[in-house]
Order: sequence, then structure tokens, then C-alpha cells
Amino acid sequence: MIELIALTGLVLAGIAVAAVFGLVFLVLKIVIWAVILPFRILFKLLMIPVWLTLGAVGLVAGAAALPILLVVGAGVLVVGVLAALAALVIPAIPFVLLGLAIWAVMRRRPAVA
Repeated sequence: MIELIALTGLVLAGIAVAAVFGLVFLVLKIVIWAVILPFRILFKLLMIPVWLTLGAVGLVAGAAALPILLVVGAGVLVVGVLAALAALVIPAIPFVLLGLAIWAVMRRRPAVA
């Protein structure tokens, strides 16, 4: 029982040390962040023209690729519709052939004149 109490004390001491280190690093992070914040704002303001340029280039590239993507999409749509129709028709082929065979046997032949 004493060992369990000692282990609990060690765990609590470890948690306390970790909390102290965490608090120290939190204070350091807040100080560094507050010192660097004006530089971060300045760099973000300087990046605005770069972001606008990249956005314009992306817009032009997208406008150039749009007709190609539409043609490819239409082709995929047509192939998909044909595949769906084939998937519906192919399983019916044996029944159609059976019906044609029955029709060929049972049809009336025209009278010979």
C-alpha cells in the first residue's frame, strides 16, 4: 500500500513539473508571438499583390481549361449512358432470343397459292 501512495506522489510530482514547464513555455510563446506580430502583419500585407497575381493566373488557367474539361465531361457522360443502357439490355438478350425462337416456331406460314 505504501508503494501505491509513493507512486501516486511521483505521478503528481511529474504532473506538477509538466504544468510548470507548460506554463513557462506558454509565457514564452505569448511574448514571442507579441514581438513577431507586427512583422507577420507586414509580411501578410506585402504578400497581397503576390496572392492577387497567383489568383489571376489561376483564373486564366481555369478559363483556358474549362472548354477541355467540358468536352471530356460530355464524353464521359455519353460513355456512361451507353454503358448503363448496355447493362440493362445485355441481361435481356437470352429472353429476347427465346422469344424469337418461339415466334419462329409458332408463326403461321402464308398459304401456298
